[in-house]
Amino acid sequence: MVKRRKDFLNELAYIDGITIIDTSGTILFSVKFNPRFHPEIEEDSDVVGKKLFEIFTNIDRESSTLIKAMELGKPIHKRRQKVINIDGECIQTANASIPIKSKGRIIGAVELSKDISKHKYEYSNEIIMNSELFKSRNIINEYLGPHKARYTLEEIISNNDQIKELKHIVKKIAIGRAPVFIYGETGTGKELFAHSIHNESERAGKPFVSQNCAAIPENLLESILFGTTKGSFTGAYDTPGLFELAEGGTLFLDEINSMPLNLQAKMLRVLEDGYVRRLGDRKERKIDVRIITASNNNPQRCLREGKLRHDIYYRLSVLVIGIPPLRERKDDIELLLNFFVDKYNKILNKNINKVSKEVYDFLKAYKWPGNVRELEHVVEYAMHVVSRNENIIEMEHVNNKIKEIININEKETETELDIQPLNQAILEVEKDLIGKAINKTKGNVSAAARLLCIPRQTLQRKIDKYNIK
Repeated sequence: MVKRRKDFLNELAYIDGITIIDTSGTILFSVKFNPRFHPEIEEDSDVVGKKLFEIFTNIDRESSTLIKAMELGKPIHKRRQKVINIDGECIQTANASIPIKSKGRIIGAVELSKDISKHKYEYSNEIIMNSELFKSRNIINEYLGPHKARYTLEEIISNNDQIKELKHIVKKIAIGRAPVFIYGETGTGKELFAHSIHNESERAGKPFVSQNCAAIPENLLESILFGTTKGSFTGAYDTPGLFELAEGGTLFLDEINSMPLNLQAKMLRVLEDGYVRRLGDRKERKIDVRIITASNNNPQRCLREGKLRHDIYYRLSVLVIGIPPLRERKDDIELLLNFFVDKYNKILNKNINKVSKEVYDFLKAYKWPGNVRELEHVVEYAMHVVSRNENIIEMEHVNNKIKEIININEKETETELDIQPLNQAILEVEKDLIGKAINKTKGNVSAAARLLCIPRQTLQRKIDKYNIK
């Protein structure tokens, strides 16, 4: 952490001003060597005694780095902050805000600031979000009522060739009534594919009924699937099961490998004969339902582990779709990042249009054991943490969430993660990318800078920093 602070101070190189405030936000001392900060004030002493928010009108207690440094009791580094002076002029600054302590108690804060409005090349390590990609899309799925498929192939966001091929396959297999078995790790989007298959089929206007088999106890799951008749057990009423509710449409059974084997045998009869009998009833009802099942393991593994009967395997896996994990399609991360930022901008009424290169590099390097769902989880957290007047997600906005999920994944899964201090990991990724760019361009620094989308001066400074030959 000390090294990162030192790097940030080195990036500043020089400062344009110093400001000291007390805990109430009153300015105690101000020296601004750059007149752009408050042009209508002739002397810096004229601002002493005034509130910080009177001088810079767009800043409040929530967004001020000075206030945040006092509240957290530690230095705050802001590579880019927008401030509006009393003349209404917008200034981009880089700040280092440090709390002041006296006898163990925080009594104020000091800020070193630099006007970077005309020096954007020094702070160009940002990824611009492109909301135009999703301008014509309604990313918040409306509630369509019970037993309706909400997602279409359009909702499956991807630049990856494997996913594009799967979407092409879905259009083919959607026709007909053959059962489909979808497998993939948790969070890869199995439900989206199930909904899409239904919506691409001739059953699109009919019911789509979904049930997670792991979420219901065995004794209840049977009655939910097949229905009940009055008197079949205490409290039972004449109730249709999910097979009947899905008549003419699709029944999606998620986590099918969690269904008890004896219940799988009973379901096999329904699949083979096309008739269902409610619990306690003698009458059989003819049904026309397409079955889509899903599992976090491929069907062959479910067989080997004894979680799927061989006979039902042949019925359920006529058509099989395997969804690759996010770590195998890193080319989707930038597009998904754009999508989730745009989604939560609309939900939270924010205007985030940038992600720092530091955050982006981490997202690309991380293995994502929780896949797309985990990525959205991180972005949603960051979008809530970012102040309403900020427009960029930086590492400080995701640090706590990243540490939390790494800790969870380390304890709850057997996935071997190469855990190391976050700052060190980011430095190693950066060094590796620079080395690859230099090798690819055969030592041409200007060409490497263009590959990395950073200024040549910035790249040269990093080459020297990492001692890259």
